[in-house]
Amino acid sequence: MPPRTRSTCTALLILLSGCFILMAVLARGSGQPQSDRLPETVLVLVNGEKISEGDLQFLMLWRQLSENLRPGLRKRLMQQLIDRRLMRAFLEKRKAPLQPRAVEAQVTYIHKIIRQAGDDPKDVLGRLGYADEKLHAEVSLPLAWQVHARRIITTERIREHFYQHRQQFDGTRARASQIFLKVSSGNEADSPQAAEKKLQNLRDQIVGGQLSFSEAARKYSEAPSAKQGGDVGFFPYRGKMPVAFSEAAFPLKNGEVSQPFRTRFGVHLLTVTKRRAGQLSLEDVRTQVFKVLANREWNRIVGEERKRAKIEWKTDLD
Repeated sequence: MPPRTRSTCTALLILLSGCFILMAVLARGSGQPQSDRLPETVLVLVNGEKISEGDLQFLMLWRQLSENLRPGLRKRLMQQLIDRRLMRAFLEKRKAPLQPRAVEAQVTYIHKIIRQAGDDPKDVLGRLGYADEKLHAEVSLPLAWQVHARRIITTERIREHFYQHRQQFDGTRARASQIFLKVSSGNEADSPQAAEKKLQNLRDQIVGGQLSFSEAARKYSEAPSAKQGGDVGFFPYRGKMPVAFSEAAFPLKNGEVSQPFRTRFGVHLLTVTKRRAGQLSLEDVRTQVFKVLANREWNRIVGEERKRAKIEWKTDLD
């Protein structure tokens, strides 16, 4: 597939997320419990622009979050909404050229989905607080971002990143063993800091030749893999293990022991024992490399915009 076609496919997938928002809304139905706050309640001002409770509920419906998960995720989702507002303002200044027909095609498709569900588009979008103007803005954001990303992520930059991080993309699989410790925020003896200190001591013993990694794993690891001396088998960079696990494993040489590191599961120490070289070429994974670089650019730009932004919280999210 030619590079331009691959980029177009990536843009299309992102664009369709706007449609999935409304499909999720329609699938959940109007009987879904909502926040006690009114949709028009202003939660935060971003450079004077309002983000409301309705915007937050809309994002929750998009993610199809169950009611019991929503309270704990409100702050995280609000940060994402702030990021989107900052990015929209950034792109408006750059005047990324959009194809009006592409925007209208997405709006038409969303209207079609609503009609197929037996509802009137204006009524449904009105209840959600997303009249045509706001819907156009939501659809336009990923389109404008793709235009900007293609401007700054050149073919040479994609090539350079692929060859500098080839094992992350070419299908290379690493085999690793780990020592894993669970943690608890309510118990100092089981805190992340205590686990890291224990694993650092074990690492010193392993590197010093006083203890083998497999022996330490069998004796101290709290993962099911302890019975196999910590062996977790082969895994690619993405898709099987937590990102932090792959990030710690792939830079290691075979036999090298990592420093202790955290994931959402606990604290880990690992060593890579074998590798199977991947066979994928740059052309096979060009879209994936572009996506990684685009996500990195998004985070960089949003981080810079946050430093200059005036963000005023108007209510407690709890």
